[in-house]
Amino acid sequence: MNVGIYLRKSRGEDEVQDLAKHRDYLLKIAEDKGWKVKLYEEIASSQHYLERPALQHMLKDIEHREIDTILVYAPDRLSRKDVHFLTILDHLLQYGINKIYIKDTEYDLNSPHIRTQLSIMAVLAQAEYMLIAQRMSEGKMRSAEKGKWNGGTIKFGYTTNEENQLVVDQADYPLAREIVDKLLQGFSYHSIAKDFAERGIRTRRGKAWTTASLGDWFNSPTLRGHTSYKMKGKEIFTPNTHEAIVSEAEYQAIKKLQENRENNFKKKKNHVSHWLSGVLTCSECKWSKKVQIDTKKGNKFYIRKCNSTIEDALGNLIPCPSIGCKSDIVEDMLKDVIEEMRIHLKEKMSTLLETDITILKAKKAQEVKQLEKELGKLEERNENLLEDLQDRIITREEFQKGKKRNEDKKEQITAKLREAQLQLQEIDVSATYNQYQYIETLIQRWDTLEHEDKNRLIKMVFKKIKYTRLKRNQIPDIKVYPNL
Repeated sequence: MNVGIYLRKSRGEDEVQDLAKHRDYLLKIAEDKGWKVKLYEEIASSQHYLERPALQHMLKDIEHREIDTILVYAPDRLSRKDVHFLTILDHLLQYGINKIYIKDTEYDLNSPHIRTQLSIMAVLAQAEYMLIAQRMSEGKMRSAEKGKWNGGTIKFGYTTNEENQLVVDQADYPLAREIVDKLLQGFSYHSIAKDFAERGIRTRRGKAWTTASLGDWFNSPTLRGHTSYKMKGKEIFTPNTHEAIVSEAEYQAIKKLQENRENNFKKKKNHVSHWLSGVLTCSECKWSKKVQIDTKKGNKFYIRKCNSTIEDALGNLIPCPSIGCKSDIVEDMLKDVIEEMRIHLKEKMSTLLETDITILKAKKAQEVKQLEKELGKLEERNENLLEDLQDRIITREEFQKGKKRNEDKKEQITAKLREAQLQLQEIDVSATYNQYQYIETLIQRWDTLEHEDKNRLIKMVFKKIKYTRLKRNQIPDIKVYPNL
């Protein structure tokens, strides 16, 4: 007999349900009975049985008569919801499967009493699982309050003793202290990770140390001798439960060094040598155009040619044909554009003064309400589709197509709704007027602004500025995309 073994656990059942043990148990039953087995295994919630790929795969094989019956560890593995559980049983009967096996017991699906019994078993299994999970959760909470380790990956540098308390792992301790000492000397996570890679030093799992893994390790309270355990939104923090690898003083000193380095990086990042830096986008390769100073030609600024590649008509990679030019050519062109923008801003400010904010908000609120109504209708359609499927008015393929169509529409409407809600929140004529006034004032003071201020203003006023110049005798073409 060809038997389908279905195995499932929810993501939150790691400690309660053990798929490996269930698999071995059911395979032993099948072996003793001489059955041919096909495994269907997944980690998924029982709340939405139509969105469980392994279950749907098994049901499809049942339709194609590839398996004769199914074997499960418990009824709730199929579903914990009455309506879903009975729908699955109806599907089995529809395609000629009139008996199933739960562990080594056979159940006749043609009997209404058996079907009721199985449904009750699924509900009771759900209640039992919740009780076990609650007890385990409470046990872990009490254990965490005593400062004991509650499972999971133990931080590098530690191991556990017989009482489940964290203790320093003497084999890992020298390397753990080397990391801390390097951080105290001002080394970054990146430089330490690079050094370890060159020396062939790996984590316990044999992976390369990275900036992220070093940061996650160092910032853990475990290294400072504390135990922190989070469960269902609640955190239990127990200080001084084990020996520390990093003292509090060392931790604060390293965090201060990292903060200073980050601030210096931000200052360096925000500094621009010329206000066109990072402003122009090449229309050919789409990369940002760089600006550099030529000390040999009187410290004049130049827009550099692109060093990137693009695809030609045949799909071959060729150097980007965009060339540079003297920066003052583009500067003069943008000055004219900025002056036009100042005139445009004045017109918009005049319009704002005449705008009735109440009407604007009412229109936008009506738009939000209409979009929310459309989302509600889509939810109703999905529910109707599910009812039609359960009543066998439509096939599963028709259900999936209809659901996919509704989900695509839902995604589009949700995006529109999010944008409309943001626009409704941002409707503030006085704030917008003040912003325009501030920008207009900066434009008036253009010639006296520093490079950083000009650069910030340009990025505030324009979404993008495209630069095109393909020939030496050609004047650059500048195309602006206003942001106001």
